[in-house]
Amino acid sequence: MKFAQVKKLNLGGPPGPSLGDEMILSLDVFQNGRKIGVGDGTFTPTRVTGSGPNAVVESQGIFTLRLRDGQLSIQFIQLRDNEQILPVAVTGGSGVFRGAGGDGTITKGNNSGVVRLHLQFA
Repeated sequence: MKFAQVKKLNLGGPPGPSLGDEMILSLDVFQNGRKIGVGDGTFTPTRVTGSGPNAVVESQGIFTLRLRDGQLSIQFIQLRDNEQILPVAVTGGSGVFRGAGGDGTITKGNNSGVVRLHLQFA
């Protein structure tokens, strides 16, 4: 996946990360170098310990990937901003992904990431 658009919102707290701020992302989804879909998601800080450059930010991420034959929803908790590999849960799907569950990882890169999902169907 590659970030298409990113918007960071500071929602009333002090400068820097604070509880309830939001980052809104639009993604392009690729497989073997070919675009296969798009996605949308948010990161929301749910716990901030410390302040300034020493702040430790825990965030919840929720994403929906829109692929040709349906959608997949994933969720995760990022325990630190510098965490490079995020474990994710597949929380549902539609179309050919109806009844999907499972898990996987997101490996973060510069304005991109690699998503690996292990799907199971009910």
